[in-house]
Amino acid sequence: MTNRKAFLTCMSLFLLGGCVASQDTSLSVPTALASSQTRPAESDDLSGVRVTLNNAVAFALDGLSFQFAIVSVHVQADGATNIPLSHFTTSEGIRLDETDAYVSKLEDNSLYLGRQNVWFSLISQDSTYNANLFVPVADLTADSVTLSCDFGDNADMQISLADPQGTREMLQYQADDIITDGKTYQLTVSDAFEITGEYLYQTNGNVQSEYLLPSTTKVYAFQIDAVSLWGDDIIIREAEYVTSSGDTFTALDSSIQSMKLTNILDRTISESDTGYLFFYAFDPDDHPVTYTGVLKLRLEDSSWITINVDLN
Repeated sequence: MTNRKAFLTCMSLFLLGGCVASQDTSLSVPTALASSQTRPAESDDLSGVRVTLNNAVAFALDGLSFQFAIVSVHVQADGATNIPLSHFTTSEGIRLDETDAYVSKLEDNSLYLGRQNVWFSLISQDSTYNANLFVPVADLTADSVTLSCDFGDNADMQISLADPQGTREMLQYQADDIITDGKTYQLTVSDAFEITGEYLYQTNGNVQSEYLLPSTTKVYAFQIDAVSLWGDDIIIREAEYVTSSGDTFTALDSSIQSMKLTNILDRTISESDTGYLFFYAFDPDDHPVTYTGVLKLRLEDSSWITINVDLN
């Protein structure tokens, strides 16, 4: 098989009415970082920090027991900020730092807020920036919600839920998307190709030996680019590839390496790194690694992340 670049699906951006005309009215797309940044100290004096509403995209998705909005806010301060979301509360009394149960329900449905670059703290080295916030709404019948913050002279933000424009596709990862949890990491699945015939070896303690596979086996590599946002350790512990026909392939463990490519499983990444996941089809004629499927990654202390890929 020739090298097959992963397919990039563009992100849809929705504009809603009632936005501040002078500010960017689209949800910001994640941008790749070259390496980790220095995390600013938590902000002590917030009296001069201004937070205003850019726009919001409402979601009312089937199968969920709540609705929600992704809200773009404009932050203006005198310098770098590190503001926890405990300062933000909805009119239902939901604090934005206490949304883990809602996030988990989304992820159980392979819906990821990182697809829309949602932040879970207002941390930035810049004094002026836009940030996307996740605002869950427990009342399925509500047609609006108010978001308030408890610092400075900031007006309440009125968010309309009456015309939900958000879709499932906006929260589902595709290959080449920047995958982030908005807290610690960015990942990109940027390529996938066959490496059948390349020398593989296995390390057991201090002993290295050739890793032998049957001659009929086909081996594939998926390229992963990883960045730690603020110097936290990022570790991919498991990976699976599920083809469109339903066959599941488990990544070769971290003891197995290629002479040319580095296995990224179990590697500790505190800045940035590029590595590969290795998969093999034992009987490729009957159970091939087909052109389309989903790649599943499990990070340390994290649930599974699902990425739709197309190897055409």
